[in-house]
Amino acid sequence: MKICPACNQTYADDNLYYCLSDGATLSDLTDDAPPTVLLNKTRTTQQNWENYQTASPTWGNQPLQQNQPFYPARIQEENQTLPTLALVLGICSIVFMCCYGGFPFGLAAVILGYIGLKNANENPMQYGGRGLAIGGIVTGVVGLLITVVIFLIAILAQF
Repeated sequence: MKICPACNQTYADDNLYYCLSDGATLSDLTDDAPPTVLLNKTRTTQQNWENYQTASPTWGNQPLQQNQPFYPARIQEENQTLPTLALVLGICSIVFMCCYGGFPFGLAAVILGYIGLKNANENPMQYGGRGLAIGGIVTGVVGLLITVVIFLIAILAQF
């Protein structure tokens, strides 16, 4: 015997799996299910809560200090000025190498990149931009070398 849980219609055919009226899955009808237990009404507590006053937390005669969230006075960011400037000058040394402007830009990029890298290695909490400094040194050296090669080719072309 099977029963539809949606409409409670019973079917005597055990080969049916779905209800013929609403299509719900049929379940086996068994009488060995435990009976439903009804409990008494729940108990009401704190009936006089209007008169209830909360006591302030104290330890002896001193009030307890409430937990305060920690807020740092100032969030300090890493200084990346020199490494950024070194990278910009290194890129300028590659861009302006055709008109011999790559030499001063490249030289400045290498010097500022070295100072920025030294600062980042000695005091990493205050100075950052180690990768920018390395990039500035590399692009500055590349710009310097290409400018020197172009300068030598221009001198040798006159002979």
